[in-house]
Amino acid sequence: MNGIVQFIRSLIYVAIMLGATGTLVEATGIVGREAAKAHQHGGMSFRWLNQQLIGGSK
Repeated sequence: MNGIVQFIRSLIYVAIMLGATGTLVEATGIVGREAAKAHQHGGMSFRWLNQQLIGGSK
């Protein structure tokens, strides 16, 4: 009986790991596509970003 419980627990663990890995791969692909789009549009202004983060005056 204990062996069956361990087997089911292992299956659940493997399923969770596969799900997490799939989600991570998908998120990495989305971020990569967005980075490529940003690069094609000339990237972003770090001056603008710094003003947003620090609250500098224009």
